[in-house]
Amino acid sequence: MEPASRDDQGRPSAPPVRARPIVVQHSAGAPGANGPLTAVQRVLDSALSERYEFVRMHQVGGNGGLNVPLLRQWIRLLRRVRPDLVHVRGLQNEGFHGVVAARLAGCPRILVTVHGTVRDLMHGGRTWRRAMLAHGAEPATLRMASHVATVCEYAADRDFLRAYADRFVGVIPNGVPLPADVGAARSSRRADLNLAPDDVVMIAVARLNWDKGFGVLANALRRLPPTGRRVLLVAGDGPDRTGIAEALADVHGTEVRLLGNRLDVPDLLSAADIFVFPTLHENLSNALLEAMAHALPVVASAVGGNVEVLRQGGGHLVTAGDPDAFARALEPLLADAAERRHVGETGRKVVHDGYSLPVMLRSLDGVYRRILEGTV
Repeated sequence: MEPASRDDQGRPSAPPVRARPIVVQHSAGAPGANGPLTAVQRVLDSALSERYEFVRMHQVGGNGGLNVPLLRQWIRLLRRVRPDLVHVRGLQNEGFHGVVAARLAGCPRILVTVHGTVRDLMHGGRTWRRAMLAHGAEPATLRMASHVATVCEYAADRDFLRAYADRFVGVIPNGVPLPADVGAARSSRRADLNLAPDDVVMIAVARLNWDKGFGVLANALRRLPPTGRRVLLVAGDGPDRTGIAEALADVHGTEVRLLGNRLDVPDLLSAADIFVFPTLHENLSNALLEAMAHALPVVASAVGGNVEVLRQGGGHLVTAGDPDAFARALEPLLADAAERRHVGETGRKVVHDGYSLPVMLRSLDGVYRRILEGTV
């Protein structure tokens, strides 16, 4: 058996890359429940599958604590396929398991994309568990990664990532497809949802927890004047569903429909008029980009990646946690269909130019190539 080659510092060198590299795509969650999982599927379905041999490494549920059976399963998978690169999406507990499995399987290149961090959470969960993740599992995940990327400039500039600047390979923005004709199916979609032609329909697509700002949204809706017929569609589910349902049930003048996790979000967006996004913290939301791709004007909190997207146009940014400001930003859009169309078309162009699926795939391919060629 030949000895393993070593670099100039005596460390084992990464094996040469195949003509069609094997890239493992790590993901977690149930279909319809989160953006990163949707992004993985879009990568798998793209033309990049002709350049790379993709292998899935997916888990549906959370881990709770250390999931040894899952680690063993993933280690066996990785040792069998011997990937050139393992792409782990996210920190927290799921990302930690993905990186640990890759390290124990001897994978030479591990890219971690930072989508968010548990340290941002404001509501729910056990404080001690969040502290363990923020100060234990998440830093360990970043230390074990050979390369680190983020989905937006805001995340790239976070203090907790500066210690890993030597392995930072850049921003890979989320990217979404642009529907060919956003108005073609509008009437039929609205009919399917029993919406009247003169209903002004707001939509929120988010996990049902208080960190997504549903308390702010409920209070903002209470501040709107009682004019016209308004409907709020909420697509998503989560641990705070009961409390959020109670908060929104007490809103007069707006019909609220909680739809649960949906696989037909594009159809729902086609039926809507305004996208509402009162989240208290965010990196770069696929739901926001998808709404803008459907030419929906947006009212969103001025946090994280929301700012770098909407400062280019497409909606109104308001102070996070301020229901008065949120209501004031909503009023002109609720009242004026022409204004909705103008703002929405501007947002669609913003997505086309900077956050479309081709833009994301080019960025991803560029990062993969540089990692595999050893130039970063």
